[in-house]
Amino acid sequence: MISLQFIFLFDISTILLMLILAYLSKRLGEAMKIKSYYKILYFTAFLVATATGTDFVTKTFGIQLPFYFSLIIRLISSITAFLICLKYWHWLFPEFIKS
Repeated sequence: MISLQFIFLFDISTILLMLILAYLSKRLGEAMKIKSYYKILYFTAFLVATATGTDFVTKTFGIQLPFYFSLIIRLISSITAFLICLKYWHWLFPEFIKS
């Protein structure tokens, strides 16, 4: 079974990554005059924090909640964050192919 401490560390790093990408996407969106989709990245970071909180609450109080419930929350937030980042950073792929 996966350790709760490992998941907590992974979630903290994921939240930090989403917050950094939100900041960078905000700056890039202002320069490229794209809608402010970056705000959704803050929501996805909140969803990951909620999933972490759900894991701690179920473990601490012995609440019977399927483990995959928090994994689904993480999956939805990660897919959403990936799609939002593609919206801002899609121009990088042709640059890599050119060089």
